[in-house]
Amino acid sequence: MNKFYFTLLLSTMACWALAQNVAFKYQGIARNNQNAPLSNQAISLRLTILNANNSPVYAEQHMVTTSPIGLFNVEVCRGSQPSGSCDVIDWSKGGYQLKVDMDVAGGTTYAPMGVSPILMTPVAAYALKAASAANDADTDPQNELQNLSFTQATQQLSLTNGNSVDLSSLGDDDDADPANEIQTLTYDSTNNEIALSKGGGSVILPTGGSSLWKMNGTNILQYVNGTQSITFDKSGSAPLNQAYFELNFRPNAKHSIISGPTDWASEFWTKPANALGKIIAYGSSVKEYPRTYAQHYLRFDADTFTIIRNSNTLNANSKNSVTNELVLLNQAYNGNTGLRLVGVALTAFEGVGQIYNAVGGRPGGVITAANVNNTVVPYVGVFNPNNPNQLIGGIFIQGTQSVVNANVKNFSMDHPRDPSKEIWYASVEGPEAAAYDRGTAQLVNGEAFVPFSEHFELVINPQTMTVSLTPGAAESEGLAVVEKTALGFRVRELRNGKGNYSFDWEAKGVRKGYEDYKVLRIKGVETPVPVNLPSTVREVQEAFQPSDLPIRPKGDK
Repeated sequence: MNKFYFTLLLSTMACWALAQNVAFKYQGIARNNQNAPLSNQAISLRLTILNANNSPVYAEQHMVTTSPIGLFNVEVCRGSQPSGSCDVIDWSKGGYQLKVDMDVAGGTTYAPMGVSPILMTPVAAYALKAASAANDADTDPQNELQNLSFTQATQQLSLTNGNSVDLSSLGDDDDADPANEIQTLTYDSTNNEIALSKGGGSVILPTGGSSLWKMNGTNILQYVNGTQSITFDKSGSAPLNQAYFELNFRPNAKHSIISGPTDWASEFWTKPANALGKIIAYGSSVKEYPRTYAQHYLRFDADTFTIIRNSNTLNANSKNSVTNELVLLNQAYNGNTGLRLVGVALTAFEGVGQIYNAVGGRPGGVITAANVNNTVVPYVGVFNPNNPNQLIGGIFIQGTQSVVNANVKNFSMDHPRDPSKEIWYASVEGPEAAAYDRGTAQLVNGEAFVPFSEHFELVINPQTMTVSLTPGAAESEGLAVVEKTALGFRVRELRNGKGNYSFDWEAKGVRKGYEDYKVLRIKGVETPVPVNLPSTVREVQEAFQPSDLPIRPKGDK
């Protein structure tokens, strides 16, 4: 059951017996059965006034919302759905009590909270005593009721059955006290003088020119004093509607604070003598929409030396997740064209992270993670420099195996005879993860056993092995492989030949553990595709276009 604690503040506003529309304050604290306050909760109260015989003489209801500590205030006798009238209660009899019922849910299922006596304030008690003397039934001439009145024509303040006071002398204040004179403040536009009458003194206003504060148009307020100024654009101008506040410390140093509907920036700007008249600025900016980010930057005119940015973007693929980015880069401009963009970006989305670099305004490589059948797979990728959305190669982990994917895999070396050239060899591709061993063996009386290298027998699955033979003699009857083992293979000359000559051989086999290599795969399901990588690259490139550089103060060219 709910517990209820309260404090009665006031009994009446003045005099119960004589006042109309009687009301008094009532204050309490509502708590639950754990003695915790019912904070910010709508409750309903039923208040009943009982007489000395515990009989109800008045009742009403209140709807009220508690404060954070459970406190509420009501005015008794001013509630809703009243039963009876407080104005007809004879408060002089005393002994009245206030019964409180409460519904913590704000309904009409009331539970009793207790009964408290209604105590009379000293003012109310005195008012009752005065009311009892209204008829003045005694013979004491010193306690008669009188009226105080003022006659405007004669300036007389009078009491009935009493004396009067002449106040006419106060009109002109014609006394000898100079400290209580009534004075008038006047302005003389000819002499630019403000003066007080009756010898109160005067002040000459400065006439040296207009105020240092000026309105430039309807929006810009500016204070100019020599080489220093304060400029305040209170509403901003189209198209960005960026209001700004600027402190100009000297001709070559100022601090600007700029705010738009979805962004703001703070920047310290200077043109030091050793910078050949170029701007050096350091600042911070925040953009709220559509991409939320905060960044710090150092720039040299339009060229940005350093930008450190942290972004938090709602991802289109998951409205409940965000993409977090940390970008470090620098860039320069040729007109409005960004050049030499070099940077590193770290991004994360739903537990999958990416690290990639950008050179010359285009993404180069990426270290990231991909999803393959809902499994997080580490991935290192390389982009097509002409298409930032195309991954042309990479290395990823599938299970316990690392896989290299590229359009062409090759090696290069310097040309041994022409130092101006290189030699490039490309890897041979096939539909399996295979390995080979090869060599030259000697046929003796038409037979030979060829052992494999130790490493080859450890690498391949012997069940997948194939062998190719090339005789070294023109008179050969032909060769056949008559036995294959994990350690090597046996060769015999055809037609029971007894030749003694050399032959070349090559053996191939699928690597152990790669027997299930798949040639045809479903794109994005059976092959690694970095999560949101193309869109992330586009967003980072777009984020540093000229239109999205740190906000420039007006006049900053």
